[in-house]
Amino acid sequence: MQALPLTGLDEQNRLQAKSALVTCRSLERRWLLRLLLRPFLRLFLRPFLRLFLRPRHASAPADGPVPAWPGPSETKQRGTPGRFLTRIETGACPEPLPRRFQRQRQRPPPLLVWPRVILFGDSITQFSFQENGWGASLAERLVRKCDVVNRGLSGYNTRWAKLILPRLISKSTGAESTVAVTIFFGANDSALKDLNPKQHVPLEEYAANLKSMIQYLKSVDVTEDRILLITPPPLQESAWEKECLAKGDKLNRRNATTGEYAQACVQVARDCGTDVLDLWTLMQKNQDFSSYLSDGLHLSTKGNSFLAAQLWSHLENKLSALPSLLPYWRDVDHTNPEASLL
Repeated sequence: MQALPLTGLDEQNRLQAKSALVTCRSLERRWLLRLLLRPFLRLFLRPFLRLFLRPRHASAPADGPVPAWPGPSETKQRGTPGRFLTRIETGACPEPLPRRFQRQRQRPPPLLVWPRVILFGDSITQFSFQENGWGASLAERLVRKCDVVNRGLSGYNTRWAKLILPRLISKSTGAESTVAVTIFFGANDSALKDLNPKQHVPLEEYAANLKSMIQYLKSVDVTEDRILLITPPPLQESAWEKECLAKGDKLNRRNATTGEYAQACVQVARDCGTDVLDLWTLMQKNQDFSSYLSDGLHLSTKGNSFLAAQLWSHLENKLSALPSLLPYWRDVDHTNPEASLL
């Protein structure tokens, strides 16, 4: 562009000519800059706009496919000034959105929380899932209603149990889904101090430990109506003495001592407002209670059946009303299983 001659003009006209010259040069620079940047914008910025500046359609369904981009007819023509700015403002793109970005917005189905019954105790609980065990019997009754979780620890007493209980049940591990907890200790706590000091727990500490575990469960929202204490079973001394002698030990338990711990367990349940199953008393209503025990201490098949029946009489009102989880297979619509299962 040629410069305008400024000679022969008065001062006012000269200023107007200079202003016009500056305006022309400014337009020229803009035109050159736009001409240089156009290839860059086409190669790099347009794909960026396709991916990240998609229009949000208010009418799009929540769970439906994402609508395609508006077509070229919804934007300005290619030769129209301000074309690129218009595309940014409208979010329009001449091509439809690639298929990989047209995924349906689906919400996952809600997590199916399985209620659970936790059996917490010593070896009598640990062995309860063996064949014909009382824990297995309970699990069979509650199949598809809740999980029966075995947390039996052979040889443990209440001193050790109260330390590990927070690691087994907490709010973060689904305490709200726990519908019942059995606490079944005392057979090891009642061991004679002189002959078995490792497992022995004094009677007063035994009662305090039971109360401590109940208080902890209540602190994680397992209410007292969902807690069941079970006393230790009676001890058949002659049979257990044979077991001890076979290991080179003396008789390290007495039935009378076990009875004191059973009474303490019953008293703790009364004080704390929980349910209790006095197994020590119930088994001795039969004069020949030795048939309930396999070795004088642990339960036989008959003893497991007896405990399972007694336990269910305490839990039936709480658990029998639980619904079966997921529909019966004949009730599933095979042409549209999602309608039945999700």
